[in-house]
Amino acid sequence: MAIAVGAGALFGGPGQAAEKPIVIGFAIAQSGWLHNYDAAPFRAAVMKIDEINKAGGLLGREVKIRVLDTKTERERSASAGAELVQSGVDMLVVSCDYDFGAPAALAAQKAKVISMSLCAADPKMGVQGVGNMAFTANSAAQSEGIAIAEYAQQKLGVKTTYVLEDVSIEYNKSGCAGFRAAWARTNGKESILGGDVFRNDDPSIAAQITRLQGLKTKPDSVFLCSYTPGGASAIRQLRAAGLDMPILGTTAMVDNYWLNAVPNLKDFYLPGFMSLYGDDPRPEMNKFVQDFKARWGEPPVSSYSVLGYSLIEQWAHAVAEAKSTDADKTLVVMNSYKDQPFLVGPTSYTKDLHVQVNRPWLIMTVKDGSFRAVEMYRNQFTPDLKLLFRVGA
Repeated sequence: MAIAVGAGALFGGPGQAAEKPIVIGFAIAQSGWLHNYDAAPFRAAVMKIDEINKAGGLLGREVKIRVLDTKTERERSASAGAELVQSGVDMLVVSCDYDFGAPAALAAQKAKVISMSLCAADPKMGVQGVGNMAFTANSAAQSEGIAIAEYAQQKLGVKTTYVLEDVSIEYNKSGCAGFRAAWARTNGKESILGGDVFRNDDPSIAAQITRLQGLKTKPDSVFLCSYTPGGASAIRQLRAAGLDMPILGTTAMVDNYWLNAVPNLKDFYLPGFMSLYGDDPRPEMNKFVQDFKARWGEPPVSSYSVLGYSLIEQWAHAVAEAKSTDADKTLVVMNSYKDQPFLVGPTSYTKDLHVQVNRPWLIMTVKDGSFRAVEMYRNQFTPDLKLLFRVGA
């Protein structure tokens, strides 16, 4: 469907023909489990487009959007991406996950149209995976694992750990790879006391818990690289089994919508983008939450929303600098970003890397039934290409 965003009155007066609109396509999940991740950043992207149109447009042209539902299906992602590209969009936005967003992004790559994922954290959503026209607004999952490993060691005083890896999607594998590398770098490989795997749709991880409980030396933390709903189920089962050590997680587990599945959860830490709960140390993030509520009548349910807003910021800034929507010209500008100040945080790209590896994180914990901000943390160890693409991992 085609959706016009913004008032056309800004674009040409009586007797003056309005210039051709700029069109951004969205091949995203409006149904299925991935909708939980795509919905909030999509709304934030629309909010930013509204702001651009109210300010006079981009290059003096109105920005419109077209949206097709991928239904959290890879095949529909491919067909939706192809359909939107064929319709002539100037840029294509794809889903929050590499596995489900890449098929649409590949259609854009083939047509030499820039694509940006709302929040894919696997580095293959970029040059070495989809191609040189593909970007993600997110940081690499490896940097999530690195940040929480460093933080736990330095600030929580944790010495040993156990890795519980959800192998259902590439994001989890990348997060675990970053965590293992950072943990071993500081405390040595021997301080990782073991690990196990499960899949997000497994109804039970009882066998994995039994093996963990059977270790001769008990770890003083567990790292869980997963996402909802399976990640929430795993945490509930760990706590029900009496395992009360700190649980460290990846960013996909952020925000309150799943906490009722694990009542009275505590000692759970992860790296987040922002806090939705009025305690973010950055005033601009608290204002973003207020503006989102004003636009949509309710606050964002996911802090991934800020990535959608900044995705539009990043591309629109490149278009303005290039004075053109031409993909080759905007690509040159985006590849030159070095700690470019966008709302989500300092953003850098090169011709070889289209994902963030060193953007600061907001460490979050759960207290009294809600996520709460702890402090900002920027990882000290930056993953190289070998780690980002899990060569030998």
